[in-house]
Amino acid sequence: MRLLFLYFAFICINCYMIKDSFKINKDQILQKQNKTGVVYSGTVNRTTYKVYGNIKSKENWMPVFTKLDTSTIKAKNIGKKPIIYLYPEEPMDISVHLNLKNSKLTAIYPKFNGKRTWNVHAEPNGDIFIKDRKYPYLFWEALIYENQELNEGFIVKDEEAESFLEEKLSILGLNDKEKTDFITFWLPVLLRNKLSLCSFQQQKFFNSIELNISPKPESLIRIFLSIKKLDAPINIKEQKLRSNDRKGFTVVEWGGSDLSKREEF
Repeated sequence: MRLLFLYFAFICINCYMIKDSFKINKDQILQKQNKTGVVYSGTVNRTTYKVYGNIKSKENWMPVFTKLDTSTIKAKNIGKKPIIYLYPEEPMDISVHLNLKNSKLTAIYPKFNGKRTWNVHAEPNGDIFIKDRKYPYLFWEALIYENQELNEGFIVKDEEAESFLEEKLSILGLNDKEKTDFITFWLPVLLRNKLSLCSFQQQKFFNSIELNISPKPESLIRIFLSIKKLDAPINIKEQKLRSNDRKGFTVVEWGGSDLSKREEF
């Protein structure tokens, strides 16, 4: 027992010294995955790391929430500008409840007028009313700590970004206004990246980001695009996208994450 106590005391002292000896940028992703021999897992600047090799070397500390093989990203990322459009077949009062699991809501507009709920009046042309104020859509944003699958997708060069978005969003069922809103928000990210891995998240992802809408829509289209900047092309299976029909009362939501950025709860 005494030896065990001394061992843990040694580890704690080393960890304390390291936390004071250097700063690790929380947005930095260390690329050295080929090292072996984890000697300690600890926290620096509120981020958890594993140490590969020499514990005193900053270069050997890797954030444990990052997997650079691109198959899965599980990290604290902002779900950027998910917006919700409502298209009832006739003027209708609608309740939209947002149920986020493993996430922290950071912004909404307009404000909820129920418990995590918008109670609104909507017109067939998409106009949304709360009292006498008209809105084109409902907006929310959150820190999302959820798996984003990247084992399938598309490699997109900056010069192809606009046509890529036009084509894929048409397949997914967005109308011209929705495509314009989406492209004007996400195109600058793809242009800035120069080369990007893009993957549209599937139903498994949305299971933890629930939309409960009453009355229930006949068509619900949810699009969430994960974007990761690449330094060089990689081989990846091309994602097959399923087209969405718009029938009856239709609800459309789109959003995305820039996986090059990390945020903290």
